[in-house]
Amino acid sequence: MDTEQFVRTAKESAVLGGHILKEYFKKVKKEDIESKAVKDFVTYVDKLSEERIRNFILSLHPDHAFLGEEEGIIGNRKSEYLWIVDPLDGTKNYINGFEIFGVSVALQKGKDIIASAVYVPMLDKLYWAGKGTGAYMNGERMKISNRAIEMAIVSTGFPFRYIEELDSYLKAFREAMITFSAIRRPGAAAVDLALTAEGVFDGFFEMKLSIWDIAAGYLLVKEAGGVFSNFYGEEKLDGNVIAGSPHIYEELYNIVKRTLV
Repeated sequence: MDTEQFVRTAKESAVLGGHILKEYFKKVKKEDIESKAVKDFVTYVDKLSEERIRNFILSLHPDHAFLGEEEGIIGNRKSEYLWIVDPLDGTKNYINGFEIFGVSVALQKGKDIIASAVYVPMLDKLYWAGKGTGAYMNGERMKISNRAIEMAIVSTGFPFRYIEELDSYLKAFREAMITFSAIRRPGAAAVDLALTAEGVFDGFFEMKLSIWDIAAGYLLVKEAGGVFSNFYGEEKLDGNVIAGSPHIYEELYNIVKRTLV
């Protein structure tokens, strides 16, 4: 099976999950919200979206493994193919009625991400990429931005689960504020990375994310011509992320190296 077919599965499953999110948007009640950890929440919508996506993917690829944020690994654990899914990235936004949230789907073969999709349902924007075949948004090929540093907008995420890191993070935030034109914090890392690949944002940095937050966005950024690394400049999906156009990435890397490493 070729990459194009895997990309099609990623796209279709992301949209399937997105339709669930649309259907229940602003219908989640307080009693429907569970706490997974401090400041970390889940709803029946997260779980339903993941279940629908998992059943769809494994119906097409029954020999593959599936890793979802809510239920962990299911399927053939010995497979070289692993689907990595965040069924609702931006749960807090979703709970509060803020339209920036999405579905993230990626396929890993061995150590490589070879196909991915991110769907932002309330904007009806579907992003996808295949390794070596480019990155697209609603059918239009994407290219990373080329804005000057003084005009650049950088996106980030606050370390709300890791308050002990706040002082170091604020040093990085301050330097980024001084260096770039503006900083945005939409609250959904997969969406941030998709918007970076699209050229809406010029760069992105965040610490201690999970693989399902970044796997799809990683491929989008890379296939759009961007740079993606951890805080040590290594192209690893370890949860600490710097991404963007080459010259913006370089500035962000230097900021992170001075403040967070």
